[in-house]
Amino acid sequence: MKKQRLIAAAMAAVAISGALAGCSASGTDSGDKVNLSYWLWDANQQPAYKACATAFTKANPDIDVTVKQFGWDDYWSQITTGLVSGTAPDVFTGHSSYFPTFVEKHQILPIDDVVKADDINLKQYETGLTAAWTSGKKLYGLPKDVGLAAMYVNSDMLEKAGLTADDLSNLEWNPKDGGTFEKTIAHLTLDAKGVRGDEPGFDKSNVAVYGLGLNGDGGGLGETIWGQYAESNDWTYLDEKGGKPHFNYDDKNFLDAISWFKGLSDKGYMPTLEQAVSGIGQQDSYGAGKYAMISEGSWSASTLFGYKDVKSIIAPLPLGPSGHRASPANGLADNIAVTTKHPEQSKKLVAFLGSKDCQSLVAKQAVVFPAIADLSDATKKAYEAKGIDISPFLETVDKGDIYSSPSVANWAEVNAIMTPAMQAYLGGSAPLDSFVDANKQVNALYN
Repeated sequence: MKKQRLIAAAMAAVAISGALAGCSASGTDSGDKVNLSYWLWDANQQPAYKACATAFTKANPDIDVTVKQFGWDDYWSQITTGLVSGTAPDVFTGHSSYFPTFVEKHQILPIDDVVKADDINLKQYETGLTAAWTSGKKLYGLPKDVGLAAMYVNSDMLEKAGLTADDLSNLEWNPKDGGTFEKTIAHLTLDAKGVRGDEPGFDKSNVAVYGLGLNGDGGGLGETIWGQYAESNDWTYLDEKGGKPHFNYDDKNFLDAISWFKGLSDKGYMPTLEQAVSGIGQQDSYGAGKYAMISEGSWSASTLFGYKDVKSIIAPLPLGPSGHRASPANGLADNIAVTTKHPEQSKKLVAFLGSKDCQSLVAKQAVVFPAIADLSDATKKAYEAKGIDISPFLETVDKGDIYSSPSVANWAEVNAIMTPAMQAYLGGSAPLDSFVDANKQVNALYN
């Protein structure tokens, strides 16, 4: 899931596609047997979906499935290029940010016929997930998982700071003084001499442990980075005006949230953007003991709890000025390339990947949360077997403290504007009001 790192370099990918794809990415057939190609970007999920592919072939002996995984940027370069050149896989994991553009360009196939033929119950999925893959009353994918955000905390550092998990359960933030959330971040921060961020003599220029980690600039999405703070400050990405999307990156509530967020770096409680992107990533920095807390997705739980030298707990996101938390809740689905030579077999595969049979196998892997609502108990038990309590994630869903990321056409272009704007502001080379001009550029895309 993860995963805000959307790219606008699809055209550049054309130059490398010849080297990467000497032939069509679609599976090749052998005799009467069809071979489908299926792509995904998350290496952690690959074993689970290989197990699903094996189960699918067992039920459909005339169809083989080849599962391939690519890194995020390379994945989308090849998908966007392949949908034009004919080298796209038959089936691929989709993302809500790309979905509207693919529909607008008629690059993916609807699946309503297989949903009707197989009598698939769309109400089995978590609320709102199916709607994200519907356009013009046509359905283009079945929800396969749901991604949420929470705080991952180094429990040894928490204990040494004189705090407990209960102290983290109702933290609140505000853009004026940061609230109890900022106070906790400051207290968990240590300089090289062991002075805490809230103690006299703290040296913000020589920090050994940051109270809160940073996972990049977040572009125009900010998922698990700044999005939860802006949304809990009564902000939304966009509204509909005159039937067109109108983005709100110039809204005061957004600007207040981003200003406060950058202030954490200015005070030395969170690394600067330059520090965050110049060394190892957020997860490995957390694993190395450089960050006391990080905001991350549910899809990262197994990885973060896998670090041998760090004992972790999961805590909820802070309450915002709205009085609520705000976790992104995005579900992935599988899409079928319009270029596939095997549309009927591909629809069968998509139906299986969205079924309880497949998602039960995924739940057992304890890598992501399946989209089927009544698998939550099985998922929780699978994580508990790994020593991971995912209750904070589930409670956020139960309380409805979730939001959906934008699902609009031209998202890659939006992100191409907002990424450098966010980098410039967080990096200190542009003022806060630079977002006003960036927002005008974004909205010009829809005029």
